[in-house]
Amino acid sequence: MFAQVVLKLTGPMDHLRLVWQTGETLLDAVVFDEDPEGARYNVLIALQEMVTNVLRHGYQLDDSKPIEVIFELTDDSMAIELRDQGPAFDPLAYDTSDLDEDESMPTHCGGHGIRIARQVMDKVEYRRDSGWNVLRLTKCVRVIANT
Repeated sequence: MFAQVVLKLTGPMDHLRLVWQTGETLLDAVVFDEDPEGARYNVLIALQEMVTNVLRHGYQLDDSKPIEVIFELTDDSMAIELRDQGPAFDPLAYDTSDLDEDESMPTHCGGHGIRIARQVMDKVEYRRDSGWNVLRLTKCVRVIANT
């Protein structure tokens, strides 16, 4: 099985709501071995944090710039690729080791979304491709077969 959904977002819209709803719908088709609801929620939080980072930091809240979110679902994984044309920024090079994992509310701004993505996803990859930041988040899953 293979399914792909591509969102190309620009303009004054609620990017976060659209990305969340699309991800939520696709995640309904997969099974996680441990804590399925928690795993789905964690994936959505990681994705929302990364989109927020693009909008807030990469684009300085300029909603006229493009964001692409590509969801790919296979028999054993769900990959989410987030693409933006902001300044080159490799979140994997950002050191989040000084952030307190038990901290309920951040005392300083930055790094928590990156830490969340690293903790809840099975694989996080970054590359710069023809002027685009490309962040790929992958989670191992089992697809529910509709018969």
